Amino acid sequence: MTLLSPHAVDAVEDTTVRSQLRDAIALFAEPSSAPRLVAGGQSVSLPAEVMDAFRDVLARFANGESVVIGSVGTLLTTSQVADFLGVSRTFVIQLIDAGKLGVEYRGTHRRVPLVDAARYADDAKREREAKLDAIAALTARTGGYDGDPF
Repeated sequence: MTLLSPHAVDAVEDTTVRSQLRDAIALFAEPSSAPRLVAGGQSVSLPAEVMDAFRDVLARFANGESVVIGSVGTLLTTSQVADFLGVSRTFVIQLIDAGKLGVEYRGTHRRVPLVDAARYADDAKREREAKLDAIAALTARTGGYDGDPF
């Protein structure tokens, strides 16, 4: 495993560019087109796995999302994980101690695999959404939305 910082790229704000990205994604979806990368006059065929990743990145930019690119084996410091998750470093250490985040030690320093941090972020998002859906359903059942103008 390597200790590298993932590469963060801000969202594309320009709606025209985002529309062009959606058009590009549609081109890659056509079975008749064999995706190729052209750079400096050279054309290179891309493996299916690379195309899947590239298509995913394009879709995220087209949706106005920021993107973080990193290798599965990338190790992050607890501060980097805190920045990635939007929480405090102390909370990250509590997650590690509770076994909710994987950890590797380099001497006395904790290192968290990027894949574990991303998995935790996805799980936390799904859990939040499920709880909010349950609250909304309960509110609807008990008439909490009656008379609301929305």
